[in-house]
Amino acid sequence: MSDNEASVIPSQTFVECGQCKGNVNISWFCKNCPCSLCDTCATAHKTNHPYKSHTVVPRTYTVLRLYGPAKLAEQCQIHPEKEISSHCNDCGIPCCVTCMVNDHKRHDFSTIEDKYLDAEKGLNKYYRQLDTDIRPTLEKMEEQARADVKEDDSHVEKVINDINDFRKDVVQNFNTACDDLIVQVQSFSSKTNEGLKEIETSLKNLELIKKEIEEKIARGNFDIIKYTPPKMDTLVPKLKCPSKVVPIFQPCRNLLDLMKKPVGIIQSKEMRKDEIKSRNVTSIRSVHVQKCYYFKSKIDVTSMTKAGINMAWVMDCFSPILYLYNNMGKIVRSLTVEGSLGINDMAITKSGETIVTCGDNKVRRVSVGGEVSMLIDTVPFYCNGVCLTDKEEIVVCMRGEGDQNHVAVYSPDGRSKLREIRGRDGQGKHLITSPNRVVQNVQDLCVVNYSENVVCVDERDNVRWLYDGKEARLGNSFGPCCICVDQYKNVLVTDWNNSCVHYIDREGELIQVIMTVEQIGLQYHWGICVDDVTGHVWVGNSSGYVAIAKYLK
Repeated sequence: MSDNEASVIPSQTFVECGQCKGNVNISWFCKNCPCSLCDTCATAHKTNHPYKSHTVVPRTYTVLRLYGPAKLAEQCQIHPEKEISSHCNDCGIPCCVTCMVNDHKRHDFSTIEDKYLDAEKGLNKYYRQLDTDIRPTLEKMEEQARADVKEDDSHVEKVINDINDFRKDVVQNFNTACDDLIVQVQSFSSKTNEGLKEIETSLKNLELIKKEIEEKIARGNFDIIKYTPPKMDTLVPKLKCPSKVVPIFQPCRNLLDLMKKPVGIIQSKEMRKDEIKSRNVTSIRSVHVQKCYYFKSKIDVTSMTKAGINMAWVMDCFSPILYLYNNMGKIVRSLTVEGSLGINDMAITKSGETIVTCGDNKVRRVSVGGEVSMLIDTVPFYCNGVCLTDKEEIVVCMRGEGDQNHVAVYSPDGRSKLREIRGRDGQGKHLITSPNRVVQNVQDLCVVNYSENVVCVDERDNVRWLYDGKEARLGNSFGPCCICVDQYKNVLVTDWNNSCVHYIDREGELIQVIMTVEQIGLQYHWGICVDDVTGHVWVGNSSGYVAIAKYLK
């Protein structure tokens, strides 16, 4: 292959299919394109125009070295005339034929092709885990850190306001004290003013007396004999402040010294758990299961829905009849959904109407009086689980052909489809693959991929977390069937394969495995619901048995 040919081969940071851009089962290589292919695209590549004439071969190191981006050294460093063909697993180094004969007798070898592809596979797995494991953790940490910063900023703002209020009180009290002193000083000036006014009054009286005397003399009659002028000593006022007194201000030195000191101290306070309002993770980290009751229903229990205190609807995907049981195992009411072969799931509106899915292409509404009507036509998809949001939007699990499975959200009247939920991860890949049941938890939607995993998505269809049951370390593979949410906003998922319930917090972390065979005497768990008033959990299985248990913090 020439340098020009090599230069057109795109470099890859990780192995992906050249057509669908997936990174699973990349086992083939097209020499003509050239690009790597997954199993599905390789089959299509061999049969579809215009690729029929292309050469699609197993993806090996030799093929990649000739046509793709493999860059391993080709010549042995010890024997340059020999080409590297093997890898010594005991010594951990690449070898040529001469090295194998002389220096690595009886050692364990792998072909350089297998070693390269194994290493590449490991790096690709690590690469994917960066987005599936590390990125969600870091994003959760970032989200929590931002919430903490916002919360801290609100506390800082409150403390600053408290300091300013304290400043206003201190300044106001200080100004009041100074105003009182000024009033006292002004009283000295008022006394002096009173003496001045009295003197001025005496001078005016003096002028009046002089004028009166002048008039009497001018008239020249005998009235002057009868006139007796005021005594001289009465003309000069006797002032109240005969001596000079001036005010002197002496500041309170203790107050001045006190004001030089800090007017307060800032301390840190550790918040109690009940004070932390912005946290999403529940404080429950362990529970104790207490068995309460155990009865046999008339039908197999493939789904359950809470219906008031101490009551639950029981349904079977092969029976058109729903039964309402109380916690003593007595039938309170039955309901037949005409036109259906069986009931997959149901949700109850605030007005008491029932929304049911029956495994076909229709979502039905059942009135309080039992009248059945078609609400949503979901052709070409089949309906599985259903739930209602806080706004009473209708959320339906859709199953179709190929990779078209998704969760659809409809308006409360069922007339318009508002959005589709597919669960996009960091790479844009859809993680909702086989939706069986769905439930709302606060503003998130938690979706059970049947016998695979549980995916939690936010309102923008971004994956918040994915739970695959591995953390529980049980004997069999995780087999999730149904899901519900309790009063603590924790998630409960039935595991048919391991006959238990996985109790998960809102962040997707396992709290505890509960409702085991040893705890409630039930196998092959399927339907589940929680009475969030009494705290009882109803668990049913495909044999028609129901266990009602309570878990205690």
